[in-house]
Amino acid sequence: MAEEQKGSPSETSAEDKENIVLSLERGTPADRETTAELKKILETKFELGEDPTSEALLREVLAKLRTIIKDWVKQTAIKKKQSPEVIENAGGEIYISGSFRLGVHGKTSDIDALCVAPRFVDREKDFFIGLFEILKKNKDIKDLQGIKEAHVPIIKMKFLNVDIDLLFARLSFETISENLNLHDNNVLKGCDDEAISSLNACRNNDLIIELVPNKEAFKTVLKTIKVWAKSRDLYSNKIGYLGGIAWAILTAKTCQLYPNLPPNKLLEKLFFTFYRWNWKIPVMLCELREPKGLISSTTNRNWNPKAVEQGELMPIITPAYPSINSTFNVSNTTRRILVKELYRAAKIIRKINARTPGYLWMSLFKRYDFFKEYFHYLRVDILSQNPEEHLQWEGLVESKLRNLINYIEKMGKGVEQLHPYTKPFQLTDHDFKHCTTFLIGFKLTPGESGKTEVDLREPLCSFCKHLTWNKYYPEKERNLRITHVTRDKLPNDVFENGVRPRYTKERRDSYDDEVPRKKGKYECFGLHGIVSVRLSCASCTVSPLSSSSPADSQNYRPTL
Repeated sequence: MAEEQKGSPSETSAEDKENIVLSLERGTPADRETTAELKKILETKFELGEDPTSEALLREVLAKLRTIIKDWVKQTAIKKKQSPEVIENAGGEIYISGSFRLGVHGKTSDIDALCVAPRFVDREKDFFIGLFEILKKNKDIKDLQGIKEAHVPIIKMKFLNVDIDLLFARLSFETISENLNLHDNNVLKGCDDEAISSLNACRNNDLIIELVPNKEAFKTVLKTIKVWAKSRDLYSNKIGYLGGIAWAILTAKTCQLYPNLPPNKLLEKLFFTFYRWNWKIPVMLCELREPKGLISSTTNRNWNPKAVEQGELMPIITPAYPSINSTFNVSNTTRRILVKELYRAAKIIRKINARTPGYLWMSLFKRYDFFKEYFHYLRVDILSQNPEEHLQWEGLVESKLRNLINYIEKMGKGVEQLHPYTKPFQLTDHDFKHCTTFLIGFKLTPGESGKTEVDLREPLCSFCKHLTWNKYYPEKERNLRITHVTRDKLPNDVFENGVRPRYTKERRDSYDDEVPRKKGKYECFGLHGIVSVRLSCASCTVSPLSSSSPADSQNYRPTL
């Protein structure tokens, strides 16, 4: 693993920090006791303490990956007939980012890594083809998946059973030095947008730590937030919730506002602050700066505050230049869910800190029961025959599911309270060997006549068309099937341990203020837009939920 030169990130100095402090209050002995209980749970229950065995495995994996990268860069230099001096010193480095770089990783954490290569290495031909083929032949690597079309292109893999997300950045340098300083803004010169985004995965992590007043409290709070967000199904940037960087920024902002508070009180402040936050105001850790003498690419300049007026719903801005909105995927649907969950957590953490009987730390981490909350679901089946092709196809569709939510929000009729579930399920299919399924819960909008007519043809077919427009659209035959299912028709495999629970109204979460609907009050007819799509022949077949009218039983075939 490459070591950067020491020193603070060059784009930020003391005067850049937003020195807004709301309170200098300190914790009490009771707070220290409550925090000690929290740390013990994080270490014992969620394995977020130090573990020499996992640390040793991490070092081994990174050392092997670094060797592969250096050999690949050198072979690429030879293939492209670089000078002997360049071939000898070509370099190529691996840097870690994410939870490991922030110091909040656990025994089972995956690794976010960055591959930095010299200017003669091409992302499309060399990284996604040349390196990909080398990794494919390595017996220690499995579940290899290249996702070119992601906002930040990535190769995913399991290396010695360690999950790795590998980003790529090509710099304008002829060779890559082992002491390359990623904090220097000059490394961005000549980089394309994807490379800048990849480099900033590391740069943002370092700057967040630099801007936090109490680093140990920050780490404890962020570990807690990660466990909470995952248990409540809120940890997924791709689906439209918040990813690791966004949760880290919210945690760091809370630490800035209350620099002397212990972790248990910081958590309470975080939940109460952001469930009530005015999201017309972005969350920022420092002022945005435009470094002199550095011209970034056209589309990768600093975040523009006017973007809030243009529809960005939950702006959480990264600190490193060029700053971006880390939550551009958030939709109206996912923001509603996030705010609702922040409110729930705020009430629970206040009772934990008040030592209210019956409220312990595990109350905060209670798993969200997605299947008790909804009766209607859209089932998105990603289907293919070949395991390697399936990983590519699955990655493409998953990266676009947020667009499906946006289409339904804008064009769908008769549905409300959409809720995408972040966990994919590996199910069986009669026609295809591989089936990955995502579920989206929804509720029906009450109609004037006591019936609800649901029409999803336009949004679902627009989503299918969106996939065919993608430049990495797969040429070989694969399938995407979107169907309507009710809870009683879901396969047992989606439930914990394959056991279907019995759900009652009383099992709803106490924070859900929805009035339970009476049985039979709403009759759904003509649920259009339930599609079976064979993208290889660019056709979309729409069939209804029921045949309440002759028109409902007709197939709808838009031209994609």
